[in-house]
Parts: sequence; structure tokens; C-alpha cells
Amino acid sequence: MGARPVIAPEVPEVLPIAAVVFKRGFDIDKLLVDTGYQAKNNGIAVGGLIQETLGGIGGCAQSVHVVDVRSGEKFDIWEDRGPCARGCRLNEHGLAVSEQIIDRAIADKVDLLIINRFGRAESLGRGLIGSFVQALEANIPILTSVRDPYVEAWQEFHQGLAIDLENDDALLDNWVKNICTNN
Repeated sequence: MGARPVIAPEVPEVLPIAAVVFKRGFDIDKLLVDTGYQAKNNGIAVGGLIQETLGGIGGCAQSVHVVDVRSGEKFDIWEDRGPCARGCRLNEHGLAVSEQIIDRAIADKVDLLIINRFGRAESLGRGLIGSFVQALEANIPILTSVRDPYVEAWQEFHQGLAIDLENDDALLDNWVKNICTNN
């Protein structure tokens, strides 16, 4: 009997942006962290931001930090408006710091930029939307995530320049390897 062939995970189409579309409750942050570390371990220069949700009472996050992928620096991006506050809690200062971190990564010409979310602010044409555009203009591939309510705005924004990937480590790792070797 011969050896069974090894079937590699499907190689996703090489487009400059990949987004993991996810539902509330899925630990997208862990998936992005794992993908970022795997890319770094493969010698890929990774920059950008990954979100870290802290606390959580009754399904509500107490605070959200973002982590600079390159330095490990953490900072809060939410206003403290009490437990389970409704509406946008994005802290404008935190957003400004986020933009600076992404700008530095783009200026340093990283191989891969992780922008933790295309969320409510971006769906309204605000937030880190300028950072997405700047990275595309600099020809830097972007990995991000999009929650269900913002998929339509995401599709309008990227106009076919992005691929939506499943919540799968191997698929993400393959996209990263392909985009970073073809870029």
C-alpha cells in the first residue's frame, strides 16, 4: 500500500486585504493574535493593533485595550461609562494613538498590517478608515475582522479588494504566507 497523499489546506485567493467575518461571542482576538505570532515566527514583519477585551460582567466587557503588535504596548480605547453602557464607547484619544501606531508601521513598510476591526466607526466612514486606505496606497497587505452587522459597509468599502476568510488558523496562515511572498 502506498502512502496517503497529504492534503494541504486550501490556498485562499491573494487579494490585498483579508477579513475574518465573525459573530458576537467568537474569540476573534485570539485568532488574530495567534495568526500574528505565527507570521512573526515565519520571519514576516507584522505591525498594527490587536484588541484585548478585559473583564466582563454579564456578557459586557469592562474595558477594551488595543495592543501594538510590534512593541506590546497596551492602551485603553474605551471611555469608562459604567458597566454594560450602550452606544459607542470609543475614546477619541485612544483612536488617535491607534492611528499613530498604524502610521508608524506603514512608514516602516511592514510586510503585514493587522487592524483589529472594521467596526461601527469605520462603517460610518470614521475610525481607522484612513489607516486602511493609507496601507492600501502603500501596498501593505491588511488582515482585519468584521462582525456581522458591518459586513455590508465592509463590502462597500473594499469594492472587491478583500477576501473574507473563515475562522480557521490554517486558512489564515496560508493567506498570510501567500500575500507576504507575492507582495
